[in-house]
Order: sequence, then C-alpha cells, then structure tokens
Amino acid sequence: MNAADNLRHPALRRRLLVLSGAVLAILALLTLTLMHSYARQTADRSYDLMLGSAVLQLGQSVRHTSRGFTVDLPVAAFATLAQARDDRVFYRISVNGEVLTGYADLPAPPTRSASAQALTQAKPDFFNVIYQDEPLRVARLVRLNTERLPQDTIVIEMAQTRLARNAMVEAMLHPALELMLAVLAVALGLLWLGIYYAFSPFRQLARALARRSPKDLTPLALPVPKETLPLLDTINHFIVRQQAMLERMESYTSIAAHQLRTPLASLRALCENARDEADTSRRQRILGQLVEQCDQLSLTVRHLLNQAMLDHRFHSLEPKPVALNELTRNVCLELAVQALRQGVELAFEPSEKEMHIQGDAFALTQMLSNLIDNAVAHSPQQGLVEIRVTGSTIRICDQGPGIADDEKEKVFERFYRSITSRYYGSGMGMAIARDVAEHHHAHILLSDNLPHGLVVEICFKPKEPQ
Repeated sequence: MNAADNLRHPALRRRLLVLSGAVLAILALLTLTLMHSYARQTADRSYDLMLGSAVLQLGQSVRHTSRGFTVDLPVAAFATLAQARDDRVFYRISVNGEVLTGYADLPAPPTRSASAQALTQAKPDFFNVIYQDEPLRVARLVRLNTERLPQDTIVIEMAQTRLARNAMVEAMLHPALELMLAVLAVALGLLWLGIYYAFSPFRQLARALARRSPKDLTPLALPVPKETLPLLDTINHFIVRQQAMLERMESYTSIAAHQLRTPLASLRALCENARDEADTSRRQRILGQLVEQCDQLSLTVRHLLNQAMLDHRFHSLEPKPVALNELTRNVCLELAVQALRQGVELAFEPSEKEMHIQGDAFALTQMLSNLIDNAVAHSPQQGLVEIRVTGSTIRICDQGPGIADDEKEKVFERFYRSITSRYYGSGMGMAIARDVAEHHHAHILLSDNLPHGLVVEICFKPKEPQ
C-alpha cells in the first residue's frame, strides 16, 4: 500500500490514539489549572499569616494622645516580612479617611471589603491590587477608637509584592508538571498497547483469510471477542452466499453443457442429412427441422443468459417500488404482436387501484414474459390469453390443454419438458419465473381453467407507495 492509500485510508489505531491523547491532554490541562489554583491559594495562606501578623502589629502601634494620633512603627512587623527578601512592602494608615502615614496612592480596596470598614475587625481582610504596574497582596485592618466621641475609624493597610508567593507556586508546580508529563507519556504508551491488543482479532481475521486458498469457502471458526462476532458473522454469511452462488453456477454450467450438447449434435446430424439428401422435398423438410432446432437452441441460450443476469441482479441491486398495473401492461404491449402472429389474442384487465411492490422491474418483466409466452405457445389458433391484475395478484388464463396435476410441480424444474406437450421450449421459463417470484417473496399457483386451459396466479405482498 502506497502513501496515497494511507492518506485516503487513515489508520483507525492512529485516529483512536490521537483522539484519546487529545482527551488526556485536556484532562491534564484541567488538572494543571486546578493545581495552579491550589498552589496559589496555598502560597497565599502561608504568606498571609506573616502579612496578617505584621498588620496587627502595625495596628497596635497607633495611639491617640493629647496632641492627636501618633504611630510608632514596629521593627518586628517589617522584620517578619523581610523573610521574603526580594519582595517590597508598602503601608498606609488613615484615620477617618485622612492618611496619617504611608503611601497615600495605594489603590482602594474592593467594594466588598470597604463595606465592612465601619466595624472593628478581629482579623484583617486580604485582597489583590495592582500598584505601580506590579501585583500586590494587601492586608487591611479596621479599628475603632472609643476614647472619644464620636468614635474614630482607623484603617491600617499593609501590602507586599508577590515575588515570593509566585516562587513558591512555581516550586510546587514544577514537580507536579514533570510527574504529570511522565504519567501522560506512560498513559499514551499503555493506550497504544491496549489499542494494538484490542485490534488483534482483526489481524487474526486478516491472516486467516490470507492463508485460505481461493477454493476454500468454508465458514471461519475463530475465537474472537464478543464485539468482533458481528464482523465474523457477516464474513461467514458472505462466504456462505459466495459458496451457494458458486455451487449454483457450477450446477448451471453442468446442466447447460448437457442441454446444449444434445441440440448441437442434432443440428450437426440435420446439416449432414440436408447435405447428403438428393430429394428436394425431403431436403426442405430437413431444413425446416434445422430451423426449429436453431430456434430451440436460441431460446435455451437466451434463457441461460437471462438466468445468469438475474442471479447477478438479485445479489447486486437494491429493490425499488414497482407498479403492477404499469409493469403488466408494458409486458402485454411487447408480446401482443408476437402473439397475434401465432393466432392468439392477448386481453389485459388492470386493477382498479394501482398496487406497488418492492422489487426489480427487469426481473419481474422476465417472469411475466416467460409465463405469457408459455400461455401463448400452448393456446390453440384463435385462442385468447387473459391477463388480469387484481390488487397484488396477477392472473394469466389460457385455453390450451392445461397441465396434469402430477406435473404441476415438475414444470418448475429446470429443463423439464412434458412428453405430452406439443411445445418444445427450453424447459427453463417456468423455473426462472419461480426464482423471480421467490426473490420477491411471492408464490406461483397453478390451477385448471374450465372448461380447459391453465390459470397461473402470481401472489405478491403489496406495498403502498410512500
């Protein structure tokens, strides 16, 4: 198989691996996102303890004296935050909205934190802001001065950059990311092995079929998983069908060779007799017999070819809706002139309501042509053949000698010819008709036509048009 074939027929294993790998990658990204969020929260909790301790110490340094509010900045508070060596620290202390000391341009807290500023807080609030194009983590504490009325609101805010926090997040994520990549690689490897093992029954089927000789059409018997059984059953069903078709073709070929050998030998004998016959009248009689033998041989060959074509159509074409009235009318029109030449009249009576069946119009035409040809051939001069469609049934009535009861089933055998019949056909017309009827889930009934003749009924299962 070349590269172009690979492009036109992508490997199912590769497609499954790519799809499964995409699903695993999405799950890995989702897990990584959750881990990043968890690591960020863990880092915040760890450093918030130090930031919260520092802001509490800073809050205790605010005093109210006779000269107003004073702040004695505690060294221990900043020493605690100094553990994050690369981070910078900012603070702001305000009383009743006026900045007492610190960075006055620190961003205001979110609305949800500002709503609680009138209450004394036991613990500070924490939130994130952007200051001087750098992300900060802020601890905010609100205190009330009850030494005078009205009470004073003291707000202490201490902010720290996130460098140490981000370093801690990266330190937590790197091992997890390496572990996740390793697990993903192992999972893809195991997935490939699992897919390879899961497809082993298909390789087993392919090897079993490749080892078979062209003549071996026995069903496959392999221990395959339950999920592969439908495929195995389909292959075996196909093999059985091919076996039946091959046996049928061999049977047709054998019988056809036998049936053709006899008329060919008869033709040769008649030709030799005509060549050696000196009497003109006898030579003309022999030539007439020669023409009859040619006609019979031509009919046999035509029926053999029709049988082969019908077998092919039965196994290759999907059924389509067929209107019985229209089909029967067209067949009668095609055979009307030929019947008149033999001195027989065709009478067609359609059904009041058009009925449809699912089938092959060509095969049904061959069936009706054979049955009507037989009726015309066995009818006397000035006879009448009536073709009537009633619902999903087609009736063909002739005025010929009819068929004896013990021969009504035998006439459907291939190459069977009644000894008492004056018509020497191929012996295949009725057999072809029954094959077509059975393929369309119909049946053919033969009965006597009073006072004499034969009635052929083809009964179909009707199907209303969509």
